[in-house]
Amino acid sequence: MAPVALAFAVLGFDDRPNSLAIVLACNTVPQLVMMLVGGVIADRLSRRRVIVVGNLVSACTQAAVALLVALGAADVTRVAGFAVLAGGASALAQPAMNSLLPHLVEAGEVQEANALMRLPVNAVKIVAPALGGLLVALVGPEWTLAWDAASFAIAAVLVSRIGISVREKRTSSVLRDFKEGWAAFSGRFWLWSYVASGTVVVALWLGGYQLLGPVLAQDRHLGAVAWGTVQGAFAVGLFAGGFVSLKWKPSRIMVACVCANLPSALPLLALAVRAPLVVVAAGAVLAGIGLDIAIVCWHTALQEQLPSEVLGRVNSLSSTGELMAVPLGYLVVGATASALGPTSVLLASAAVMTLATLVLLAAPSVWAIRRRGPVEAASS
Repeated sequence: MAPVALAFAVLGFDDRPNSLAIVLACNTVPQLVMMLVGGVIADRLSRRRVIVVGNLVSACTQAAVALLVALGAADVTRVAGFAVLAGGASALAQPAMNSLLPHLVEAGEVQEANALMRLPVNAVKIVAPALGGLLVALVGPEWTLAWDAASFAIAAVLVSRIGISVREKRTSSVLRDFKEGWAAFSGRFWLWSYVASGTVVVALWLGGYQLLGPVLAQDRHLGAVAWGTVQGAFAVGLFAGGFVSLKWKPSRIMVACVCANLPSALPLLALAVRAPLVVVAAGAVLAGIGLDIAIVCWHTALQEQLPSEVLGRVNSLSSTGELMAVPLGYLVVGATASALGPTSVLLASAAVMTLATLVLLAAPSVWAIRRRGPVEAASS
């Protein structure tokens, strides 16, 4: 519910696309630095502890934003400041979260575990955006943001009770640890080329969908409820994609990962041509199916192809690479849409996203990565 609430909270005190772009960019900027630090920390310390601390900080920042909105004291500067803190906390915790799975499941069950972990998350996302839009319309965004803060606190308690034993490790320097992670990342063409493509795709996707989507909904007098419905449709696709990943185990896992990203351009095209709400929602469903398959395949490939002791650092480098252009993307998309209108921006974004994805299929190493069977995974 939080993205819906935050978008309309900002639009409530400043309805310019640039203002929402600034807040979204400020949430992303600290991740470019802190994600790298988080990767090193995840491979040195208890991953469980890092996740707990990150959730607690996020709970405090979201509570502060909710309070500002409730008191009528919110402005772009204050909300953007807390967005910086929230982005930093998320960046510290994410590499640890992405690296925890190999400690929890047997070798050879990684893809199923990744898919199962995402199913309950995506199930909640089906109704939560629509409910969030309804709550924003009925009681205002501050209550939705307050629940988001509470959910982070609950998550911290739950994660603290995970019963695993992960020793604190690494006596070498932080710089040496980072260099080892960089060598593992840069030495695999299939890995860094996918991340380089993601640098373009993620920035344009978030700029077109997350930024211009609410703006267009507001301009067409559809409001928070309609946009929440589109977000819910996207979550339906994510949920369906999880079931596909449970059953479909492609041998050429990176080829499947690349192709699954292609439908992401569909919601942008639907928004650009001002299609009816049902068409936009249908495009969001297809994009969600593809995205969840891509996420499961990507995490499975990393967890199967890389040693556990470097997973945190490689995850942080891949996440940083994909987020690298997001702040600039928000600002450029927001400014360009304000000057030229959103239609041209959305059409151009969809075209570039598709080309940046298709070019990966020309790389032999992408075709060479195969999913490991139980015997191979257990012996590695």
